[in-house]
Amino acid sequence: MKPNHPYRITVALRMAGIAGQDKLNGIFEHLSNGHRWQLSIFRTAQEFTGETVLREIDRGSDGFIVGIPDAEDALEILSKSSIPTVIMNAGGGNIEKRNSNIAFVKSDSAAIGQAAARELLRQGVYKCFGYAGYRVNKDWSLERGVAFANELKKVGYDSQMFDIKHFAENIENPKTIKEWLKKLPKPCGILASCDDRAFEILDACKEAGIRVPGEIGILGINNDPILCENSEPRLSSVQPDFIQEGRLAADILGRMLSSASYRKRQCGNVYKVGVKQIVHRDTTHPLSQAGLLIQKALVFIEKNAAKGISVQDVANHLKISYSLLNLRFNELMHESVYETILKFRLKSVQSILKSSDEPIELIAEKCGWASSASLKKIFKERFKMSMRDYRASFN
Repeated sequence: MKPNHPYRITVALRMAGIAGQDKLNGIFEHLSNGHRWQLSIFRTAQEFTGETVLREIDRGSDGFIVGIPDAEDALEILSKSSIPTVIMNAGGGNIEKRNSNIAFVKSDSAAIGQAAARELLRQGVYKCFGYAGYRVNKDWSLERGVAFANELKKVGYDSQMFDIKHFAENIENPKTIKEWLKKLPKPCGILASCDDRAFEILDACKEAGIRVPGEIGILGINNDPILCENSEPRLSSVQPDFIQEGRLAADILGRMLSSASYRKRQCGNVYKVGVKQIVHRDTTHPLSQAGLLIQKALVFIEKNAAKGISVQDVANHLKISYSLLNLRFNELMHESVYETILKFRLKSVQSILKSSDEPIELIAEKCGWASSASLKKIFKERFKMSMRDYRASFN
């Protein structure tokens, strides 16, 4: 520890897009809470090399936060080091094999794919759904596509997959892309693996004479304002919570630096962060009246679930009948209103367990349970671990 001096921290994040910029903002937000760090910041793989890592170690770096893809030489050096390190959506150089003083923070690709599927379903206008994978083989692209397809399969839709698994090298062929788009039953809702890919799909639609969003709706991922606001029409996009990823990475590294016992528990632990919001612009349809109703219900539920609200409370808020509310949820969300309320309540429980040492009895009361026993039972059923074990995994 360095109680009287700021920690020297090396941060390597790709700044070419919104993801790296938001992650850095998240790190700065963590530091604004009184943490004293002296940062060395690197922005590209060309800057952050193996030699860079060795130089930073020689200069006394206390820790690393690394989120630059394709920096394998640098990661190779770090894989042999014992300096506290947090890796953000990067890999290679045997870094995954390092077994001490290391943790991984990632965007939850499965949660992103699932959220996108549910959002396109809620629009209530598509009879077909497709996924446009990244142009080269990336694990995150595969995970997003599989989760998207699986979520749609739950309600009887088979997704049309334009990815490396199904099209191999033809995935980069503009003619093949246009042929795939033309053959899709219309109207079709498409999730692209990232905003760059969504931009390419939009361009292919223009060349093929396909109307967007009339015939094909397009949803990207990352919500990069440079791409999304300047395309024609403007791109709708899923926004992962990159700022929270940065905050979490900084928090984990800070705990590793200040606690030897916490460091010992970080032996390749993986922390995943989900979706912040989905931003609709011009490449997706406005929500149907039923979709707007569901959106209002979700806002009310998220705000009040921990207060112990009932399904009837939601219906009263929306000034509709209990039966109509459940009907609309089953049509567009494919789950009951009660199940949605329960998910938000459990999310509140998880948040408190992660961030506090409050007694379980008090958490149950705060989150709307009549007794801690019923909360403990349902928590274990849902998450396959006790509340005590869940809390211990974050401390």
